[in-house]
Amino acid sequence: MESIMRQQNSASEPVSSPPPPPQDTPIPIPIGRFAPWQQEECSKSLNRIILSRITAESSELSLVKHALDSVCAELPFLRTPWLLDQVEQPGAICMPDASWQAILNTLIASSICFKTVIGSFAEMAVYSWAFFRNAYAVLPELLLHGDSLGASQAVMAMAMFMSLSADTRSAALLLSIAIRMQISAGLHIQASADGNLSPTDQEDRGRLFWAAYILDIDTSVNTGLPPAHASLNVAVNISERWLSTSLRDTVFRLRAELAGIQSRAGAQLTILAVPSEADLVALESELDAWTLRVPLEIRPDYECGNKPLCATDAEVADVPVVMLHLVYYNCRTMVCWAFARLAAFQALQHRQPISAAYERAPAHRSMARSSARATLHSLSQFPTQSFADLWRALCYPISASIALLAIVCKEPAHPEAQTDLSLFASFVRFLEGMVRDQGCDLERVLDGVAKFEKVAKDAVGAAFGSVMPVNPALWPLSIASGCTSKAIANKLTCSAHYPMYVAQSFIGNTPNIDTEVAKQIAEILEIPWGENGYGPFVPDSLIPATHGFMFGSSNPGSHTPPDAMNSQVGNISRGPFG
Repeated sequence: MESIMRQQNSASEPVSSPPPPPQDTPIPIPIGRFAPWQQEECSKSLNRIILSRITAESSELSLVKHALDSVCAELPFLRTPWLLDQVEQPGAICMPDASWQAILNTLIASSICFKTVIGSFAEMAVYSWAFFRNAYAVLPELLLHGDSLGASQAVMAMAMFMSLSADTRSAALLLSIAIRMQISAGLHIQASADGNLSPTDQEDRGRLFWAAYILDIDTSVNTGLPPAHASLNVAVNISERWLSTSLRDTVFRLRAELAGIQSRAGAQLTILAVPSEADLVALESELDAWTLRVPLEIRPDYECGNKPLCATDAEVADVPVVMLHLVYYNCRTMVCWAFARLAAFQALQHRQPISAAYERAPAHRSMARSSARATLHSLSQFPTQSFADLWRALCYPISASIALLAIVCKEPAHPEAQTDLSLFASFVRFLEGMVRDQGCDLERVLDGVAKFEKVAKDAVGAAFGSVMPVNPALWPLSIASGCTSKAIANKLTCSAHYPMYVAQSFIGNTPNIDTEVAKQIAEILEIPWGENGYGPFVPDSLIPATHGFMFGSSNPGSHTPPDAMNSQVGNISRGPFG
């Protein structure tokens, strides 16, 4: 009986596994599990995947030729004569080179965005994304040719297209890849160091490098992401001989020079940095010197926002010129906000309330107000034919409206508060015209900015002792909710690092150091936050997934046949281009 019990007990005990082999013992790889045909199959070259069944035709090539000036207006990263010559080649559509297929399909996608009537953008966007799928499909091939100039140009074109959407995260990732590829190709090394480069090669490398540098710094200072060029010793001279005296190249050179100042100003606003007063004073001097180098006919003036709008202000300017002005005003505002952070740090050192720091820099407060006004003032000159151009620029007036909201709510009794309200109202009217008259997909932006205006208007009305209704239910938002304007002012002046970071949280999907502040402001104003990581102002037409640019999320590991994945794209109309 005892022997039986011992057998039962031993059977119920878990069988101990053998001890693991020592770490230095090599583990045999089961190569034998692969049949010879499987080994041969795994050794074959990779095949190009298909993400879209739609291909370019002569109508799309014609569209590229007519839209190229618009696509490369702000950042002329390609030589136009070379590209037009390539497009006019008999076999341009069927050329199998991965770099060319990526450039061609991305330019078609961008051309559709820039040349579509502004009210039809949402309808035509799926057509644009169908061509971008073709470019995206060859991205793995481009990565394997990282030292190729053509591959670098192709990925740069893809990053520029993605920047036209609200997917700021993917745009930044593509741009980072493009910059790393450019570094692999040696574009950051001064072209004159290589005597074998022809003048056209130098121009190709110079245009690509500086376009990527400008876009990288813009992305960094607007979203708070560290720039990919941060630790790079930029040795290329922007005063290259290939730059012409045309307005486009003049603006391009000025943007590259301004990007260096932007980069240093943005470094003063990072979460770990304590602004340096000497550096900020030097940045102000650099901005003043840069302004003097701008030709008089296109020179920006941040004091223009203090002047009333007149008929001459309604004259429409070129997009690159308006963008140059907007970036300059934003850079001025960055320096002013960095001075405010410095004052807050000094107040903490002296054990003063953080709110007292706001009173320590009246000159920079005034300059921040003027720069925000000048930004909103520029809307009267902005061309509104292209939704792509408008969306690229819209972050600046939204940021300016947030800056004015902070200033007005902090000092609602200031003598200039009424003028600020008139500029708020002009921005709301601009958005109303875009939505109601042009059919633009900006309803969410309009609703949000209208709430900003209402809070500012109620704060000024309360400060000047406007007559209040007897019924509390009819009181303005700032009174009924317990000084909403004061709460927002404290969030923006004491908690937020910079208005642009708050604005980007509303219109993008890249988290930054002020995203939580933006969510708190949205909650105070009862603005519902967006879905899938996007901010509450983002239009559906600017979300890539709206147009099928996504992988199935229900089962990420499953394989979706190309025919099923592209059923929607295969059935769309080719639109007015073919």
